[in-house]
Amino acid sequence: MDRLPPTILRRVVLAPLVFVLSILALTFAPVALLVAAAVDFLTPGYWRAVRILGFVTVYLAMEVVGLAAMFVLWLASGFGLAMRSDGIQSAHFAFMRWWLGVINRTSRVLFQLKIVIEDRPEPRPGPILVFSRHAGPGNSLLLIGTIMIGYARHPRIVMLAKLQWEPLFDVMLNRVPNRFIRHDPARRERYVETITELATGLGDSDAFVLFPEGKDFTPRVRRRAIDYLRAKGHDLAAERAEKMEYMLPPRHNGVLAAMQGSPEADVVLVAHSVLEDIGSFKDLWHAIPFEEPIHARYWRIPQQEVPHDTDELIEWLYGWWERIDAWIAERVAIPKPSARPPG
Repeated sequence: MDRLPPTILRRVVLAPLVFVLSILALTFAPVALLVAAAVDFLTPGYWRAVRILGFVTVYLAMEVVGLAAMFVLWLASGFGLAMRSDGIQSAHFAFMRWWLGVINRTSRVLFQLKIVIEDRPEPRPGPILVFSRHAGPGNSLLLIGTIMIGYARHPRIVMLAKLQWEPLFDVMLNRVPNRFIRHDPARRERYVETITELATGLGDSDAFVLFPEGKDFTPRVRRRAIDYLRAKGHDLAAERAEKMEYMLPPRHNGVLAAMQGSPEADVVLVAHSVLEDIGSFKDLWHAIPFEEPIHARYWRIPQQEVPHDTDELIEWLYGWWERIDAWIAERVAIPKPSARPPG
C-alpha cells in the first residue's frame, strides 16, 4: 500500500474515478439503507447495519463535496499558482474544520459516540508539538478535530504515505503544510530532515502533530515491535515495552527532529482510551453503538522541562509512555454499567 501511483495519475485518474463512483454509490444509497433496515429488523438489536451504512453514505457525500471544493479552490488559486497564499491556505483550513465537524457530528449521532476530555487544558498561546499514541482508525480524526475545532489551531501532520490512496486526503492535505512518509530505512535520514523542516517556524496558531509509535496499536503489532527491539539488541527498551499493555514502543528520532525544528515549543502528549479495542470491522460492528465514552487526556509540558539530549529524551519518552499506559489501564478496568448480549 506504500507504493503509490505518480501524483499526476492520482489527480487525473484516481480522484475523478472516486468522485464518479461516490456519486454512483449515493444514487443507490436509499435502496441500500432500506435493505439494511430490513436486515436489522429481522435481526433485532442495535440497528448496526443502518448506522454503519448511514455513516458510509455521509462519508461518500463528504468525499464528493470535498473533491468539488478542492477543484473550486484550485481554480480560485489561479490554477494552483497562488496555492500557498494566505487567503487560499486559510480557505483550505476552514474547509477542513467544517469537514471534520460534519464527520464528528455524524459519528456522535449514528454511533452514539461520546468524547470526554479529562482535565481539559485551557488554550494558551505559543507553538506546540503534539505527540499522540495511535489508538485505532478513528484516533487521528478525533485528535485533529480537537486541535482545529476545540483549539482553533492549524495542524502540521506527519502521516503515512498510504493515506494518499484516499483522494480527498491526498489532494487536501498535500496543499497545506503536512508531510507523508514511508517506513523505508533507506530514506530514514531524509524523513527525519522532513520532520525538522515541517516543525520549523511554528506560530501561535499552529500545532505540529506526530505519532511516535508509527503504526496503529494492535496486540500483534505490539509483539512485532518488541521482537524488533530485541533483534536490534535493545533489550532494556524491549523489557520496558513488554510491560506496557496498551502502547507500542515510541520511536525517538522523529520526536527529536521536531524539537530541533521548534526548540521553543511546548510539548503536548495525547492519549485516547477505548479505541484500542477497535482494530477491525468486526470489532467496530460489535462496539456500535458505543456504550462507553472515549476518554482523552492532553498533557502540556513546558519546553524547558523536555530533554533534548538523545539518551535523556528516550528515557523521558518511555517514562511518559508508561504513564499513559497506566492511565489507559485504569480506564479499561472501570466496571461496565451493563453487559451487552453478544451479536
